[in-house]
Amino acid sequence: MLIVGTLVAIPAIQGVYDKVGSTDTLPPITLAFSAFVNKVIEYWYIPTALIIGIVSAIVFYINTPKGKYNFHYFKYKMPIFGKLIYSLDFSRFIKAMLLNLDNGMRIQDALEVSKNVVNNYVFLSMVETSINNILIGQSWIDPFEKSGLSSAMITEMLKIGMKTDLSEMMQKLVEYMEMDINITLERVMKVMPQVMYSMVGVVLIFFVLVVLVPMLEVYMGTFLFSAAGV
Repeated sequence: MLIVGTLVAIPAIQGVYDKVGSTDTLPPITLAFSAFVNKVIEYWYIPTALIIGIVSAIVFYINTPKGKYNFHYFKYKMPIFGKLIYSLDFSRFIKAMLLNLDNGMRIQDALEVSKNVVNNYVFLSMVETSINNILIGQSWIDPFEKSGLSSAMITEMLKIGMKTDLSEMMQKLVEYMEMDINITLERVMKVMPQVMYSMVGVVLIFFVLVVLVPMLEVYMGTFLFSAAGV
């Protein structure tokens, strides 16, 4: 509506002004946006090349080891969805560990096998650090705690499990995380409509300022005064 209105309605309104000899001009925001759209159409190959170049650069960077790590870290820290994505990966990992521990695996072996259920480089690096910590006699929970991604409740439950019954505590942790994931999902479902409404509202306000205001001015006929020299 915005683009079509700028390409069709605005030139028609300007034509009315010119036809009756009015000295009135369209609102500055309308003229600026119309000029921008016309330039984009005239030099369409420049923004197209820029978009292709930016997308290609991002894809190339993401495919590098450092770029992939940073992109996976961004997944965990991104607004709205970051916490949910990490919680899902961690819950999946804990469920796999619980299954392996119940089958008699050592913690080190359970970590090694369970990491295959997650493909996030940041999470995998934490698991590898946990395995190395076990080899040097340190806590395998520290990497998850120091990452700042796991909540204090999760790490404390794991620490308590190491002192009591790890399998039992992991079962409680899975139940806790499932409730936490459901709560996070509910929050996301509440936030997403608000974000969408805000975006639509901004576009509608811009549409009113760019297209509807000039149309209302034509409807009111105030431009006829300047055409008549009044």
